[in-house]
Order: sequence, then structure tokens, then C-alpha cells
Amino acid sequence: MDDERVWRWTACQPVGWVLLVLYLLLIVALALLALKLRRHSSGLRWDPRSLADILVLFQRSNVLADLYGSEVRAGSFGTPLQKKYTLRYWIAGERSSEIFHGVQESQAPLRGFHHSQRSNKKRPSAGEIQQTPYDLESQRPLKASTLDSLQKGVHSPRIRYQWLPWFLRDTFVVAWIVIAIVLMISFVVVSFVNDAVRRGFVPLLPSATNSQGFSPADFLYSFIPSLLGMILFLLWQPIDMYFRALEPFAQLGGSTRGSPAVESLLIDYTACLPIEVTIKAISAGHYKVAWISFISLLSATLPVLSGGVFTAQYFIPTQQVRVAAAMSGYYALVVFVVIYSLSFLVIWPTKKRRLPHDIRTLGQILSFVYESYLLEDAAFWQPRSKIDLVTRLLGRLTGDSGSSRYAFGVYMGRDGREHLGIDRLHRPQSGEMFITTGMMK
Repeated sequence: MDDERVWRWTACQPVGWVLLVLYLLLIVALALLALKLRRHSSGLRWDPRSLADILVLFQRSNVLADLYGSEVRAGSFGTPLQKKYTLRYWIAGERSSEIFHGVQESQAPLRGFHHSQRSNKKRPSAGEIQQTPYDLESQRPLKASTLDSLQKGVHSPRIRYQWLPWFLRDTFVVAWIVIAIVLMISFVVVSFVNDAVRRGFVPLLPSATNSQGFSPADFLYSFIPSLLGMILFLLWQPIDMYFRALEPFAQLGGSTRGSPAVESLLIDYTACLPIEVTIKAISAGHYKVAWISFISLLSATLPVLSGGVFTAQYFIPTQQVRVAAAMSGYYALVVFVVIYSLSFLVIWPTKKRRLPHDIRTLGQILSFVYESYLLEDAAFWQPRSKIDLVTRLLGRLTGDSGSSRYAFGVYMGRDGREHLGIDRLHRPQSGEMFITTGMMK
């Protein structure tokens, strides 16, 4: 309050200068990132936002043979991922003028076949498979132990559903639910029993503002609640991203009927903004993803509300300075905290969201398609643009009338052996895929 007995806002200069430096560092980092992106070409023709986009980049790749047997491998993929791969335009062969775009290992022979040649290639018989333990893509022998473990692993429910991120395993989910509900109840009880928040509490710190505009009490009761709100916001982000990334696989492996491309291979939730994800997921009927993404956005309000709701005020009846809350903002904070806490009941991942291994890298994703005939489908063969790819997958150019369905399960691969991953639900030459949906033993 100044000499004219008027309340005025004042800024704490030391805190203001720290904030200014942080903003400057953020601006410099963004400028350097923009400069780097401007000077370097990604080599991409469009943004690879979905599984379908990734398949286009690798449908003629010579690196797929390095992934043999990796779909049932839970740990590291080892040395193949340490090789140098390049994304660019390639010439199919010395005697060919065909040019294609994709990822290749430059030191390895290119796969220079034409699409029609590859599609019409004779499939190895069962006898040939037994007599010749070869990976037909790399033309190198495979160890018998590798083949045995692969054939046993693709049908094993334990391997099929063995991976979850650590924070969504059963023990941790139960812990998150119990902790969230207990803390929520404690928060509500402490807030409203004896009208504690409305009446305020003694700050236990000096509340007077010094010459630089700094009040220890105001700073502490703004910083600590805001920090706790930010922690809650950050805790929800990996949960949100997990459900976004796993939704295509949940749609592919959650039913014996499979899923159309628009509800699985073309899902791009990981590349969407929070509001965009919620709207898209509701439109597609993916309500769990929609709710979890909405909570991710809602949790961003927690540090904002909690950091600005408490102020040190002078109470005339008691002649004391007490820290009290602006009740309209505090009621909103309580409602959001209750919704946030109860939302932990929703995050329990069902079995269809479990996978044989992690999918955070391209190699781990490709392990589910490296022998799939999906890579030879006309829909993925050199599309001119993302619109062209989507149009093909919707069946307008492939003659499917949009009826093609895809699934995650055991399929017959291009090498004539069974593999675990993604393919069309039904193919004339191999019948229907085997999809495990029963209870895991």
C-alpha cells in the first residue's frame, strides 16, 4: 500500500531477473533448434506419424534381416542397431533405373527387386524350410536354437504379454491408486475441517514485503504448491504417452476380428496435441485414450491454480497476518485434484495393451513386421504422398472396398515360418492369423 492508501502489485526484482534469464535461455535454445533444423534435411517426404508411415520407409529396406527373431526378444537387440543406416533416395540396382525412397544400410547389398517380381515369388514349402534353416532375406544360415526359440516364442502367451512399462505393472498401479486416493482424502479433510483454508493459518515466516518487493511467506506458499502441482502434471505425462503409443497395437491385437487401417495403422495419437488427441479418440471410440489425454491437459492447471491461490492477508478481527486462499480458485483446485486422483483407477492397462517388448525405437517396432507380407502390399509400395497412402489403405485403389482388416498375432512370414507381429488378418496363401485373446496363464 502506498502513501495514497491504494493497494498496488509489485514485482520482486531478484526473482524477476532470474525469470528473465530463464526465458532468454529458452528463446536461445529454440532459436538454435530452429537453426539446426533449417540447415539439415531430415530426408523425409512427410511426417511419419503412424505405423503406416514407418512401414513405407522400410518396405524395401535391406536392414530387416538384422531383426530376425527380435519379436520375441525382450531385451536389447544387440549389434544390428549399431550399424549405420541412411534415409534417402536409392537406385534399385546397377542394371536398373528404378529409384525408391527409404532406409538402407549403405554397406550392404540393396534389395533391387521389382514389386511384381517380389509379389510373385514362390513361397518355400514346409520341406524346404526344414531342410534349409536359412533366413531367405539375408541368405545366411540360422542357428537351430534361434529357430526353436522363435517357433516356441510366437505361440507363448507369456512372451506375447510380457512387457509393460515399469510404472504400469500391477504392483505400481495399485500403489499409485492407493497413494492418490489417500492423499486426495487427506487434502480435502485438511482443507475443509474447521474451515481451515477460509480462516487461514499462521505463515510461520515473515510476511512483510521488503524494499525489493520480496515476501518470504508469499513466496513459500506460492512456490511449494506450484512445485507440487508441477510434479503431479509431470507424473501423468508418461502415462498419457504410453496409452497413445499402444492404442494401435491394442486395436490390432484386442479382437480376433482385427481392425481396419483407419483405426490402427493410421492412428497418430503420439504426434497430436492434447486437445486434438481427445477429440480424435472420442470420434474413433477410443474412450480410455480420450480420458487419459484429457486428464493430461487438465493436470496442467494444477501448478497454475495452486501457485496463485494462497496469499498472506491481514485479518482485522484477530489482528494477525494469516495465509488464506481465494476460495473460488481453491474450490476449482479441489475439484481438479479429485478428478486427477480418481483417474488413476482408469490407467490399469488391459491385456491387449501388453506387448512382447518395448516399442520406443524404430527397430523395436520393425521387429513386428520384418517378415510380414504387409511390406509387399500395394498400399505401401512407393506412395507419392501421405494422401496417396491413406487412400490406398482405405481401399479405393486396391480394390478392397475398405474391407481389409489387420491384426497383431501369429502370421506366416515371407520365409515360410511363423512370426509374431502385424499382418493382414486373412491372406489367401496363409489363411487367418492366430490371435491370442484368452486369459494368460
